[in-house]
Amino acid sequence: MARPYTLFDAPPDPAAPPEVVSVSALTAQLKMLIEDRFGHVRVEGEIANWTAHGSGHCYFSLRDADQADAQLRAILWRTAARGLTFRPADGMRVRAIGRLAVYEPRGQYQLIVDTMQPAGAGAWQRAFEALKAELEDEGLLDPARKQPLPRYPERIGIVTSGTGAALQDMLAVLAARFPSVSVLVCPVRVQGNGAADEIADAIDAFNLAASEADTPASLKADVLLVGRGGGSVEDLWAFNEEAVARSIARSAIPVVSAVGHETDVSIADLVADVRAATPTHAAELAVPDRREVAALLYGYAEALRLRTTRDLATHRQRIEALVGSRRFNRPLDRLDGLRQRADFLAERLHRAGRQLTQTPRTRLDSLTNRLHALDPVAPLRRGYALVSRDSQPVSSVTELVAGDALTVRFLDGERGVKVTK
Repeated sequence: MARPYTLFDAPPDPAAPPEVVSVSALTAQLKMLIEDRFGHVRVEGEIANWTAHGSGHCYFSLRDADQADAQLRAILWRTAARGLTFRPADGMRVRAIGRLAVYEPRGQYQLIVDTMQPAGAGAWQRAFEALKAELEDEGLLDPARKQPLPRYPERIGIVTSGTGAALQDMLAVLAARFPSVSVLVCPVRVQGNGAADEIADAIDAFNLAASEADTPASLKADVLLVGRGGGSVEDLWAFNEEAVARSIARSAIPVVSAVGHETDVSIADLVADVRAATPTHAAELAVPDRREVAALLYGYAEALRLRTTRDLATHRQRIEALVGSRRFNRPLDRLDGLRQRADFLAERLHRAGRQLTQTPRTRLDSLTNRLHALDPVAPLRRGYALVSRDSQPVSSVTELVAGDALTVRFLDGERGVKVTK
């Protein structure tokens, strides 16, 4: 049986009939050739057809801006995608490092990307502006949601590199300005793959410790200082990643962002409650100056002393005036005066009572006299009699006729009579 033709053999004689090779065999040979020849490549181009799969893998193409027809299929596996320090998008120019591979079922070559970074300052700026716009739409950059820093914190939490100069600068400033403050340091990587996740996890860890009741008070930070010293855009990029921005935004502990130099502005600076120009400035903002506190306390003490002295002098004058008064030295005179006043008031009360009862009494007598005058029995006591006919009083003889039956009432009784003429 003839051996299949391979790409590594010399070209066959044109006059001889060509050997037959299977598709899978040819694809296998191409795969071996491409992967051996291009085991490690660095490619720069624009992203097209970016697709983030639910599995975490990302599929896209790379193309030259002036050669849209030439495209290179690329794959970013989930583990590599987690290490991205920016948010890829169509049209963004990137520099990808990886290896070429052949997908045999389709006979298609593609780039397996290990790492990828924006290419050029413009790409970094576009990635920065894209994330800034998204966070701004969500209200995370709104000044109204920013928390004030405590005036006299007891514990400062620091999230930065454990070996960088920024940490030493912050510790020196804190010790000089406010020696009584405690410092809790959570060392993290501040650049490179995975740095953003470490920074975000450290911020979340500080918040978790502060929220748990069983955490000792000595491990609960009142303020967080998050940042690093200066560097290139790429060095500072971890503080422009979404994971860090969202961990700062959800922090219940006030966060001071201190990234790079005064001219460097990061996403972390925009989301943080307070932005410091440098790590040293962050430490200055986090704690008061002990000399200013001492001067303030001295002022309070002096004001308290002056007020106490003034109050004592006022009370002393009042006491001296009281001791020198006649009332204090002759208390019986005061008592006699009070007795006389009591007698005077009792007399006024008695007169007022009589006046209050005199008028009703007079009215009562008047009403009694009127009742007596209208009493029908009173005339009977004087010997008069009341004449009535059929229970109606008779006041004139002209009302009577012979034969009328009358009733005559006396004081002690009544009798019936009859009119004869």
